Amino acid sequence: MKSENWTRRALLALAVSIAASGAAQAQTDWAAVEKAAKQEGALVFYNAQAGWPQPLAAADAFEKKYGIKVDMLQVRGGEMIERIRVEVTNNQNSGDVVMMGSTGLVPMAGQGLLRKHDPLPSEGALALKPWTPEEVPVFSVTYGIAVNTNLVPEGDRPKSWQDLTDPKWKAAIVSDEMTVPSGGQSWFAVMLDTFGEEYHKQMAQQDLQYDRSIRDKAMRVARGEFKYSIPFNMAELSDLEGLPLVGIIPEEGAVYTPIAVSMIKNARHPNAAMLFMNYLISPEGQMHFAKDGLAVSIKGIEDQVPEDLRWRVFAPLLGHADIDKQPDRLKLAGELYNRK
Repeated sequence: MKSENWTRRALLALAVSIAASGAAQAQTDWAAVEKAAKQEGALVFYNAQAGWPQPLAAADAFEKKYGIKVDMLQVRGGEMIERIRVEVTNNQNSGDVVMMGSTGLVPMAGQGLLRKHDPLPSEGALALKPWTPEEVPVFSVTYGIAVNTNLVPEGDRPKSWQDLTDPKWKAAIVSDEMTVPSGGQSWFAVMLDTFGEEYHKQMAQQDLQYDRSIRDKAMRVARGEFKYSIPFNMAELSDLEGLPLVGIIPEEGAVYTPIAVSMIKNARHPNAAMLFMNYLISPEGQMHFAKDGLAVSIKGIEDQVPEDLRWRVFAPLLGHADIDKQPDRLKLAGELYNRK
């Protein structure tokens, strides 16, 4: 037994030594990456989070910090995926790095449209695990429940996702569509994993109303058309101040959609791409997302986030949709809610 313990300690010491050596090598290599990135002098950033201010602010700050010009293309996810497929297939790349949800990046990785990156210095602080070797998680969109404060007294507000099945809330809920890839489908998938089909059968009796416009749903609740909106993007709260509306993260946790960055295969500015990816998950880069209440991907910046935002930035996460199961779940959502 003593020999076995000694062997274990020796192996552990060797592993620590190798890790320390690797870290030192990575640090040396990173200095070369930064130098090469500045020599490249440019970066083309494909951003599928079109209309979101945070990626734009992060890109501007990166450009000022390193003197590397950032050109950004902002389009919706489906159009972005097709553009990258055509560019890579024809070896006519324009983009270097792409940001979008994992539901888009995972299929692209499987199709060989993305490339693995070298180790990034800031990766050690990641709290979220990448879904593929090509991805670097940047932030998460968290979903809770929007509540009209005039129509629902504080004592009656949901504490659990299951509270929404109470018959007294029939015809009081506006929902995102669940039969198309969306926040609604993510919510459907996570509720299915958490509570099973019976939960959705009960929710189907609630006479849900549907609206594909995330922002319009919240405003309809604020106007008093509905008492609740699901799933509610918690980042919207900053734009809804002063209205009779609050956001609630149920006790089980928030449904979330992870947003990540990946380097595109055959990127023309690979070093600038890696430098940018590392910046996005550095404490400085993460604050561009935290200041708007988005859930960050790294540990260790709790004290830097304003106290009134921490409950959103560090919200407990319940789960996210499994892209591999999406076709079956889109079909099941249609069946359970009689939607086509």
